[in-house]
Amino acid sequence: MMLRTLYSRLALTLFILLCLVGVILIQIIGHSSTLYQQEVAQKLNRELAAHIVAEQPLIQDRKINHQALDHLFHQLMVINPSIELYLLDKQGTVLGYSAPEGKVKRTQVSLDPVKEFLDGSARFPLKGDDPRNTNGRKVFSAASIVNQDGLQGYLYIVLGGEQYDHVVQMLGNSYILDSALLVLLVALAAALTGGLVVFALQTRRLRVLGNVMRRYAGEGGDGSLAIRYSGNTNDEIDVLGQQFNAMADKITSQINELMQMDSVRREMVANISHDLRTPLTTMRGYLETLQLKHAELSTEEQRQYLQTALSHCQRLGQMVEELFELARLDSCESVVFSEPFSMCELVQDVTQKFQLRAREKSIQLNASLNPEAPLVYGDIAMMQRVLENLLENGLRHTPAGGSINVGVDVDSGNVVVQVADTGCGIPAEDVPRIFERFYQQDKNRPASNSAGLGLAIVKRILELHGSVIKVSSELERGTTFSFRIPV
Repeated sequence: MMLRTLYSRLALTLFILLCLVGVILIQIIGHSSTLYQQEVAQKLNRELAAHIVAEQPLIQDRKINHQALDHLFHQLMVINPSIELYLLDKQGTVLGYSAPEGKVKRTQVSLDPVKEFLDGSARFPLKGDDPRNTNGRKVFSAASIVNQDGLQGYLYIVLGGEQYDHVVQMLGNSYILDSALLVLLVALAAALTGGLVVFALQTRRLRVLGNVMRRYAGEGGDGSLAIRYSGNTNDEIDVLGQQFNAMADKITSQINELMQMDSVRREMVANISHDLRTPLTTMRGYLETLQLKHAELSTEEQRQYLQTALSHCQRLGQMVEELFELARLDSCESVVFSEPFSMCELVQDVTQKFQLRAREKSIQLNASLNPEAPLVYGDIAMMQRVLENLLENGLRHTPAGGSINVGVDVDSGNVVVQVADTGCGIPAEDVPRIFERFYQQDKNRPASNSAGLGLAIVKRILELHGSVIKVSSELERGTTFSFRIPV
């Protein structure tokens, strides 16, 4: 449970890192202090072997001067018992030493470090073989023993003998080193405390962002869609907060859209129930009349009853077809079958298709086409549906003797299509609602077979083509629908 938060994980990581750093520092300090002590000892005693060789003739007539050697060993053991003296021949063989019997484990000492020491080019601390340890190496001082017969051997002095090692081990438990270790631990503890404080300050805004997210999600409260994160440093945390705000805005917008769609759905269900119930009730009434009074009705009356039921059945089928078409358009995100086509040719074909219906209603249907209009890009079947719905709407609301004009022109690189009629017009308060689904200006019109979906289908098709339909209308003077399609 303790490691579930980012702060606790950072704190544990910092603690582990500081412990590792402390161990490494202790090892480095201990090793460095040892090297420093060896370097100091070797530099201070660099000329010790040379001075002894100059004062005492250790080899005379190619023989070891045992009297001088024993006297020297005795003096040095009294003065500085931590050093060890060894007399070597020219090959590095140990000829004599200042040590009890059985202490010396090596009879041969490598002369390479000795020669490097005598050349003066060595970098201290320089270590050579320890005769008392088969694998050990220690700092030393050395000097060549030379007489009239040339090089006779070497005086090899180990500066850190066994007693020196014992003293160093004692110093390892001294108060000074304990104090140094305590200071190091205090420094690491201070660094840990400072790091925890810094981590707390740096993760505070993360905790704030987390609280904002929980409040937005409603955890621990009612939740509010208006909750947002605010920051002004523009670092990674603020970028994350801005992304959360963008996501929250999108979620809020989608929730509002869902609520609006739910309201529309409820209204649509109510309208569908009303619009479907009317023709079904009418058909049922006429068919039940035919069934009950079949023998009493004349052939002409039966035909009229069947014709009325059939017309309501056709109206019902048209409504269901439009509902399916609108549902299919709502499921589309873009135009599927797009191709270049001539809007002028499409308008001419559609107007010719409606010429007969217009003449039957004594309505003049005209087409004003700009021959210079370029091709447009879109779904030709959908655009044909747009024109058909607009013309059907115009024929339904234009009285006999009126006119409908369909125009195609070019304006600012767009093809402009207008459908203008001289019908009854639309009241100003109804204009914003005419594209709503199932909206009818006059639902009591007896001859109306419209379900109020035609203009909604027009609007959705033009939205898929990236266009917007506009309307202008005056009562008793007519209505004009217009839209633009990019060339």
